[in-house]
Amino acid sequence: MKISLIAISLLLLIVSIFGVSKAYSLPTEIDVAEEVTLVDYQHRGKFDYAAYLKPSYFLGPEPQEPPPSPPDIMKYPAGIIDRFNLTFSYRFVPDRPVVKTTGEVDVKATVISSGAKGGQEIILVPRTLKVGDFTTHFTLDVSDNVSDDYITISENITGKEVIITANIYTTIETDDGPVFESFSQSLPMKVKGPLIEVEGNLKHTTSGHISELNYTQYGVFNYEVCLKPDSPFGSIVLKPPPEIVPEPPPLKVVENEPNIMSQLVEGMDIDFFYHLESSQPVHNLDEEVTVEAILENPGRWSKTIELVPLTSKSGDFTVGFPLDLKRLEGLFDAIQQETGVSVSERNLIIRAKVHTLAETDFGAIDADFVQTLDADLGGNMLVWSENLTKSQTGAIKTTRFVPQTEKFLGMAVSQIRKLLIVVTVIIFIFFVLSILWYFWPRQEKLSILEKKVLQARKKYKDTIVEVAELPEFGPGETVIQLDSLDDLVRTAEGLFKPVLHKTVGQKHIYYVFDSGVRYEHNLG
Repeated sequence: MKISLIAISLLLLIVSIFGVSKAYSLPTEIDVAEEVTLVDYQHRGKFDYAAYLKPSYFLGPEPQEPPPSPPDIMKYPAGIIDRFNLTFSYRFVPDRPVVKTTGEVDVKATVISSGAKGGQEIILVPRTLKVGDFTTHFTLDVSDNVSDDYITISENITGKEVIITANIYTTIETDDGPVFESFSQSLPMKVKGPLIEVEGNLKHTTSGHISELNYTQYGVFNYEVCLKPDSPFGSIVLKPPPEIVPEPPPLKVVENEPNIMSQLVEGMDIDFFYHLESSQPVHNLDEEVTVEAILENPGRWSKTIELVPLTSKSGDFTVGFPLDLKRLEGLFDAIQQETGVSVSERNLIIRAKVHTLAETDFGAIDADFVQTLDADLGGNMLVWSENLTKSQTGAIKTTRFVPQTEKFLGMAVSQIRKLLIVVTVIIFIFFVLSILWYFWPRQEKLSILEKKVLQARKKYKDTIVEVAELPEFGPGETVIQLDSLDDLVRTAEGLFKPVLHKTVGQKHIYYVFDSGVRYEHNLG
């Protein structure tokens, strides 16, 4: 057992000494890489929208009766008319910006005699190049006086019909290349007896679609009837009755309403606001923004339409744009017809994308921000997402090395060193004690007899004398056995004799000699 204890304590001492050496070989501090935020910044975006609702009995204002239509025919006395001063106006209105529109226009009058198969063609306006929207002026002379200044149809006008036709050939320059379109509008005049009848509807409108460009063309004739100076009314000018255009009732405007009845929506305007907030001053702040509309039939198809082209901004900004819901719904229907895929859902996503560049004293900000506004175009309700604002955080960070106390088994190395030294000292003391214990003289356990002998020796150390040999019995000697050692000692003291002690095997013999008598007491 003592050997095992020594071996264990020695092993523990070796391990502890190794641990101390290992602890002292470790650094007390190490440099730890730490990510440090230099600048915190935050993108903030917000959508605002306004829906313009048609007049309705439900939400108001109440619808108004349409104005009276212009008369179908206007009649003027032919005999007192000197001439017609006419104008023709043309407008081309696309649904998205184009580079430029140019057109060639000519105006002709076709004179058709009663019962004739063909007619005489008179050029009122030769083919002329125009740019953008335009108005052209020309004159039609119906007097008896023919001059070089006017084109006349006065000779034998009774029973004739005059058809004035304006032809426009338009070139539309777009980012994808030029597209071409034509437009024609006619104004009939009939001579019936003493009257000239002029058609009352002077306007004509057509709509079309070319290369993803939707457009509307507007044409308007207008005229003045100039009477002869010798007419009963003098040289006055007659004009067709003006078209009665009532002041439209104000549209009901609802802002940021999540649920809108789609049947009542006349139009929408949407604004997108952007702001960059930084914990440090920024310089040279530049942004690029674009806004797209995404038509989506989830899981089947999606189409992206540009609402706001890529535009450069600086600082806080707001971009606004109209939203033509009727056109978008028409695209849904057109795509369904083209693909044959039924439209199970009609999702509209307005997506604003901002790319921000800025400089700070701690580095550059180069970040993207995307915000969406969702709507469900299905059903009778236009359902918009309620979350119109969005925030997105960012940061400029760097890495630095920070001194940090090295740890081992969850404790600082300096603490580990102290602990291991204490443990090593304790184990060393334990090892020394185990060695001392091993070499310490073993004290054997005394028997009862030996204890009695030892006690007697201590008690009567001045009386008992140890002897090597017992004297032999002489002739005539008498041996008297005493019951106790105490009796023997008292006898010895009375005779002034010592008590002799001899160990024979396991037997201890105490005796006293006196004149041929031996007093004896035996133990064992």
